[in-house]
Formats: sequence, C-alpha cells, structure tokens
Amino acid sequence: VGLRIDPNASRRIVDRGPPAEDVEGSDAFVALWGEEHAQLRRFQDGAIVRAVVWNAPATSAQRASGHGLLRFAGEDRSMGGIVERVTQHIVHVQFTHVSKKGKNPKLVSFELRDVISLIDGVISTPQPSPYADSLALHKNVMSAFESLADFLRQNTVTSMDNISGKKVSALGLPLKIDEVEPLSPCLRYSALFPPVPHPLLGGAELDGDKRKISGVNEGSPVIIQIRFEGSSKWPSSMNAMGAAKCAMLIQLADGIEKMKKEGNRSAADDLDGFDGPIDVTPNYLDVGYRGYSFRIIVRADQELRMLRNLLNPTQEAVALRLSLINRHVRGSMHHSLIHSVHTRFPSASSVTRLAQRWVAAHMLSDMIPQEAIELLVAKIYTESSTNNNSKLLPADMPPSTVTAGFLKFLLLLHSHDWAREPLIVDPQNHISAYDRGLIQSQFNAVRGPDFIKGPAMYIISPADYDGVEEMTVSKIVGEAENTTAQSTLTEKIWAPTVTATFPEKVVLSRAAALAKCSYDHLTSCIMLGIKGTSWAAAFRESSSALTSYSALLRVDSAYITDSGCSSTNPDCGCIAGKRDDKSSIQSPFERSLQKRHAGPKDLRKKNFKNLNLENDTLHEWQPVKSLVSKLRSRYNDYALFFYNELTPDVIAMLWRPAAFVPQLFSAMVSEFKRPAMELWKNDSLVITNTDDLMSEIEYASKDIISDVKVLDDKKPDDVPTKGLKKSKVQDQEQSGSEYGSSDSE
Repeated sequence: VGLRIDPNASRRIVDRGPPAEDVEGSDAFVALWGEEHAQLRRFQDGAIVRAVVWNAPATSAQRASGHGLLRFAGEDRSMGGIVERVTQHIVHVQFTHVSKKGKNPKLVSFELRDVISLIDGVISTPQPSPYADSLALHKNVMSAFESLADFLRQNTVTSMDNISGKKVSALGLPLKIDEVEPLSPCLRYSALFPPVPHPLLGGAELDGDKRKISGVNEGSPVIIQIRFEGSSKWPSSMNAMGAAKCAMLIQLADGIEKMKKEGNRSAADDLDGFDGPIDVTPNYLDVGYRGYSFRIIVRADQELRMLRNLLNPTQEAVALRLSLINRHVRGSMHHSLIHSVHTRFPSASSVTRLAQRWVAAHMLSDMIPQEAIELLVAKIYTESSTNNNSKLLPADMPPSTVTAGFLKFLLLLHSHDWAREPLIVDPQNHISAYDRGLIQSQFNAVRGPDFIKGPAMYIISPADYDGVEEMTVSKIVGEAENTTAQSTLTEKIWAPTVTATFPEKVVLSRAAALAKCSYDHLTSCIMLGIKGTSWAAAFRESSSALTSYSALLRVDSAYITDSGCSSTNPDCGCIAGKRDDKSSIQSPFERSLQKRHAGPKDLRKKNFKNLNLENDTLHEWQPVKSLVSKLRSRYNDYALFFYNELTPDVIAMLWRPAAFVPQLFSAMVSEFKRPAMELWKNDSLVITNTDDLMSEIEYASKDIISDVKVLDDKKPDDVPTKGLKKSKVQDQEQSGSEYGSSDSE
C-alpha cells in the first residue's frame, strides 16, 4: 500500500469529530477510531466533541498495534508525522483485533523505517540516551551560538572613557561587532553527528565513564564570522589589513581572558560558559564556550573593496578575492538558504544527513562537497523534477519521509544529465527568467560543442554570480548608497562555486553509478517487502570493490575513533546496550556519537578534581583528514585519493591514466620519472615511476599509515612502447578515452 502524505496535515495531533448533535456522524467516528481512542473532549471554543489525540500516552490498542516496533527520536518529522501511528491504529482496530486467540497480529509499518537509525536514536526505551535526539543536539549548539553572539555584541559597545578620552568597550575592541553570522552545518541542522558539549570546554558531563575525559574535540569546530561596524580607519594595504584582522582576534581573546579574571558582574552568566584554551592564529580564533569549540573569523568588507579596486591584480590577489567571497559572502548566503529549506521541510535535514552518510560510506568524502549535497536535497524539496518517471515518488509535491526524500536524492544524482544541463537550485525564486536564460547560454559556452569542458557537476544557486558581494549590506563608510544601482548596469556572469573544482568527472560518474545501484536495491526492498537490515547494503562497499583501486593505505587503528561507520563492515543494527545498569536499545547513531564523544583512547585523560585539564584540550582533531588533504595537494596529478571521513580505516588510491602517458624527457618534468622502456636510448620516452612515488607517499604518511598494499604498480610491461610519439592534442584525447573506460568500469 502506498500513501501520498500531505505535509501540511501530517503533523496535526488532534482530529476532531462531528458535532455532538450529529449522532450518526459521531457513531461512525467512534466506529472508525475505536471507543478507547475516540473520547469526548472539551475545547477552548466550548465545543464538546469526540476527538482523537496522537501525542497522548498510548492506549492499549495503540500498544498492541505498534508492539515490537522501535520509536526513533526524529520519526515525527522524518516519517511523515503521525501518519504511521494512524495507519497502525486503523489496521489494528479494523482488521487485526478480530484475529484468532494466540495468534500475534502482523506488524504494520513504513518500509525501510529503520534507515532512521543511522541518523537518530531510539526513544521507546524507559530512559532514552542523551545522544538519541539529533534535533535537540542541533538546538543546543544553536542556543550556545545565540548566547555567544549576544555576548560579543553587548560587550563590544563602545563608550567614552573619562580618563583616556578614547572610546573603549568591555572587551577592549576599538570597533563594535554589528553582526555575528553562522556558517557551520550544525547551525543549519545539517551535521550528521551534531557536536556534543565537551566537559573540558564548559559543557556538562553526559553519560559515560566520568573517570576519563577526551582531551580533543572530535570533528570540526563551529565556524562563525563577525562583522564590525563601518569605519574609515581600516588600513589601506593588504598586508596591513591581514595584520589588523589578526590584532582584532588577539584583542578579543585578551578581552575575554581579562573579563574572566576580573569577574565582570554584568556578564557573569556568559563568562561562566567560557572554558578551555583560547587559541589565536592569523586567520581565526578558537574558543570553548558552553562545551562547544567555536572558530571565529573576521569578515572585513574593506578588504573585499581593496581587492576589487586593484587595477592590475596578480593571480594571488584574484585567488584571495575569490576565496574571501566564497567564505564570507557566499558561505553566509548558502547557510541562510539551506537553513530556510530545513526549517520549512522537517524531513529535509534528515535526508541531507543520510545522504552524507551514503557519500562517506562509498569513500567519496571531500570529493563531493557537503554544500553540493545540501543543494541537491534542496532541489528535490523545492522544485519538481521534469525527468522523474518513478511511480513511487511523485514529482508534484515534496517528499514527507526520509525514505522518499533519500530515494529522490539518489534518483536525481544518477538521472540528471550533468553533461548537457545545469542544475539550478532556487528555493525562494530569487533567479529571474532572464537570469535562467543567461545561465543556460553561459553553460553552453563553457561546456563547448562536445559537452566535455567546465565543472563536472554544474550547480547554480542564487549566490553564484560575479559581483555577489556588491549586493550584500555594505559595512564600508560612504558606499552603501549606489551599490545596487551600479551592480544592475552590468550583465551577471553565473558560474558554479560550490562545485567549481569538485567532484571531478570520474568521481561524478562513479557516484552516479553507485546512486543507481543503491536506488535499485532500496526500491526492490520496498517492492518485495524485505525485512531486516538488507537495506544496509546501500551503505556498504563490498570487499571485492577495494580490489579495483591501484593501492590501499591502511590507517593505524589508534586513529580510528568510531569503527561503526566503516565502508566495508558498517554497524547498521539496533541492539541492546547497557547504561547505568539498565538495559536499553541503542541505534548505530547513538553508539557512533558516544564513541566520538569519548574520543581516541590514547588521548583520554584521567579526570581528577585536583588536575586542571582544560588548557590542554585540542579544539580540532582530524589527523586522517589532514593527511588526505596533504596527499591530494602534493600528488593530485598522479592519483585520486578516496576515503571515508567517518571511519577512515583505509585510504584508496587510483592512478590517473594521464600520469602514465609516455612523454619526452625534460628537466621540468623529471620528478618521479623513469624510462618507458627497460633499455635507455637517446630521446627515450619517460613515464611516472610508481616505486619512487609510493616511497614518497609512504614517507609522507608514515606516522598514520600502518600498511601499504599496491595492487597496480604500472610496470614497464604494462605500458605500450611503440608508436608513442604523438602530438600533445593526441595525448590528451587518449587520456580522455582512458578516463571514459575507467568510468564505465
């Protein structure tokens, strides 16, 4: 049975019956819902009618109909509201309550409902775990952010000092902080594992071994940016601007430490939330507040203005301007866009988080940006798909359940024609019809007649046009008036920013193929009514799949905090756990979050009252992610690096075919080269020397990698040596054909 759910009515917790004088209608209402559930109730308008309430304690009929099914923390917003409970109740009252004695009634539930166990915890136990509700964890960190933002704004209000005659603030900053803007996924309901308050950073202790505390913050800090009031006193050179921003961060850190030391009464409650070390770098400040690690960066509109007004900008200046616009301007706009989608559609955030788990499970971490995943999910919730022919997922309304939304995500990923069509994501209709025409024409120009050029995943959002920083509120004195008028004089140039570099074509082809396989598997599970955890195959890589890579780097187990998200052997079942000597059922999400909160074993600290451990806490600990980033930056021309950031037990390498195209020897391209033939001759061709390259990679990762297995060493016998003196264009064509064959495999 398939249900089409109305998202506007699916969360209505009270269904009122007909008026009391309508005896026939009241009898039919009671016959439908049952005498025990359809009870007389009095409402605020004075009406006394029969009504059913779905958030009340379960009746015996409801308990019988739902017996044996686990309830998850997010099911009301991610499983169509109360629809599953309504369906269970009707089936029990109308059908299964007349079943023979001693025969257990058949359970009625939504298919693939246990998929939620990857993103939420179980709440049907007597004492749910504090790690169970992902929504509550998101709201906790958002509450801490709002409190920190209020503290920064209130304590940077400047006033005239009677002694010095200068404007000063409680934090000692010369300028007031006007805005504090969120940038992190956990502040828009997108974090797969929301941060949990750390006891050494001002947070309360949760469940677990209180004798040992993690000495690190597992994961990324919560990134926020501050904007100061407009002033003409900012420096006029780029080097001085960077020093001024760093000085602001140093002064902010000193101000917080000084207020804590002096015990400022007016901010006593807020000051109690600060704990742990305060680390300042030239680019950001890390501070612990209410158990969370916040990373504060400075947005200076004056810096963007200077870069924009350069007459002959260098490549470094152009790259810096683009980086600042993407981080400060487009990052803030993207955050607002995704936050609005997740607020409007309750199940959208759950689909985004489940999609992140799927991407990581297939070792595509950092190859498909998280922002791209969020935009894909926003697309399926806010715009109908013209090429969706699925009978299960109607395209005329947004999905109401995680299962439907995730299937639509997989369908969009593998069915969209990425080579010939841009994907325009515009949830709030900010892109006009004229701009859509511009996007299409500019896309065609970038792709070329063969549709092979430009970014592989061409996603456009409302912030992806040149000059977007001129449309935001200016903090530059004297520039706010004519910004909008000047920006409308020139035609916009639209181009992807989130997917400008990643994913590459070979990665997108692999992701699309995996999405199709996962979609077909999950659809078959629904059609055949397969029970158990067979759905988990969509979140698993087979052991044989690892043999398709060129080399495997095994990560030392000391750097693996959570093995439950492994690509080859994931933890996907709800099993009994023990907490405070009381049995409970825990989901994979709870177990993973618990392990992450406990931290790596070697970095756990014994908790004694006479020891001060706060100042030794690391705000960020992601060694494998840092290693992969270093390998990609150094050896990207030779190989692709795949890994699962949730459980990074293996780093897989895949040689680039273009790196093994024989070429003439020259001093400029002599690194990691050897003769293409065993016998060296004059004007011999050279190719990449995998032995030297692997030795270099092993040395660069010696502290983290415990074992290396090379599956394809590209020996001379494997490389053709006849007819290789081709033109550069021919070499590129050969490289492209090899990529295509790699994609099909």
